[in-house]
Amino acid sequence: MKYYFPIHLDGGNRGCEAIAKGTALILGESKDRLIGLCTDVALDSRLGVGEYVTLVPARKSKLLFRIRFKLYRLFVRDAEKRKRYLYRYRYEGFLNGMDCHDLMLSTGGDMLCYENNQVNYTVDYVHAKGRKSVLWGCSVGENDLTPEKLRSLKHFSLIYARETLTRDVLAGHGVKDVVVYPDPAFVLQPEVCELPSCFNDEEVVGLNLSNYVMGGFSLNSEFAQEVKSLIDHILDKTCYRILLIPHVLWESQDDRIVCNALTKLYSNPRISILDSENRNYCQIRFAISHCRFFIGARTHSVISAYSTGVPSIAIGYSIKARGLVKDLGLPEWTLVDSKHFSKGQLVGSFKELCRQEDAVRNQLNREMENYKNKLSEIKKELRSL
Repeated sequence: MKYYFPIHLDGGNRGCEAIAKGTALILGESKDRLIGLCTDVALDSRLGVGEYVTLVPARKSKLLFRIRFKLYRLFVRDAEKRKRYLYRYRYEGFLNGMDCHDLMLSTGGDMLCYENNQVNYTVDYVHAKGRKSVLWGCSVGENDLTPEKLRSLKHFSLIYARETLTRDVLAGHGVKDVVVYPDPAFVLQPEVCELPSCFNDEEVVGLNLSNYVMGGFSLNSEFAQEVKSLIDHILDKTCYRILLIPHVLWESQDDRIVCNALTKLYSNPRISILDSENRNYCQIRFAISHCRFFIGARTHSVISAYSTGVPSIAIGYSIKARGLVKDLGLPEWTLVDSKHFSKGQLVGSFKELCRQEDAVRNQLNREMENYKNKLSEIKKELRSL
């Protein structure tokens, strides 16, 4: 049996890299049995994903197809039909490589937290072909569901939710065959590498931000004011250094844009940016593991902090952050919702984290071994399909 990953994308989002590597370790299969569709093979090879997964280059949009697609859009106004036309071009060749014994793993974590997309198309396609599929390590909230998603969810042979809140949401809609296990990235270990100079003399607060929580790439939103208040507090009231840690480097949502804007605004030697471009996920995890505290927006950056026992605040906006905090038994104040917050909440949570540092660290260390070990059981679920 081979496992096909059509929605791996690439490690420009270090979370995609983490899921691919973590999944390979969980399955314990050789790379020739793990087939990933990749939009940037050169990058994934540099990051080491190719050591775990056989990388298949994603199909490029050739000139003839682009012309046909433009013509199709002139005559077809239905947005869903347009997307399915595009997805058919991108994914059918890859999925047709599956035989009746193979299994599709639909990765991507929170892909169903957004609009109808390739998750719907790929599972509908393999279901129609009589092939089996697993929604792998997912999060999906009540407000994310659409009639199309609910139909597609019932086409999966198994749904592996990465936190219990997602399971409860799906159960409320009659979606069956749902199991709960931690995110695949929890099995990964930090990879020792050279630390930036900010770790040489003072304690460091790691800070990961994204355009999603900041309300865009500028620093003018209400939540950006919360972030600036936090930075002001750390600089004025503590001796800590701040290390900004980009985690997604895709052009359309590059974390470095916000990081660069903050360093330009403050021009303070106590604020620096991690060179994430030249570090893979496990090397970024190594840097995070050396932080005194961590505040993170990207789920897989926070997972790095949790898994290495670093007291953390998750900046969340969807069910995935709430579910992780709940399942790890962390206090509610360790989650700040960037869409629904009160003025000063982020600084207040950081102050509380400083006061309860040992309690939070002890909770993470107490839970983590058993929490991670649950992932060893998921192969039994796959064998039963």
